[in-house]
Amino acid sequence: MNWIEVKTKDDIKNLLDVFDFFHDGCLREIHLWNSYYIGSDLSMAAGEGTLNAKVIFQRQSKNPSAIEVCFSEVQRMNIVATNPNYWYMILGASLFYKGGLYYWADEEQWNISEPSNSEIMWISAKGIKWRDKSEWMKDTLRYGSRE
Repeated sequence: MNWIEVKTKDDIKNLLDVFDFFHDGCLREIHLWNSYYIGSDLSMAAGEGTLNAKVIFQRQSKNPSAIEVCFSEVQRMNIVATNPNYWYMILGASLFYKGGLYYWADEEQWNISEPSNSEIMWISAKGIKWRDKSEWMKDTLRYGSRE
């Protein structure tokens, strides 16, 4: 499936509606990369200074059951590990646009005025797009191996 870019309030509403506010879902996997790298001659390559993230979300429902979300030009993120013997499940997520940034959080009533809340996973980025990846269910890792 092709990427669906989020640009308007209707696009935000569509993503939340299509994926049912991420209800009964989980953040399965995340891949981060930036624009800096070391060249084959071992010199530092100056990039644009951008950080990007691709995230796979899965949920206990069909159509779609998994999506991949690409956050471009990530500004901040808060990723939280769950406690042992605790099942991590998203009951409802929020996604909104404010001050030139998109904010996604794994809490439906997340308050942007308290972004450093250590209990909530959230990502802010300048751009966001998504696509159906329902074929990416189960425990198979898509962005790397467990080794």
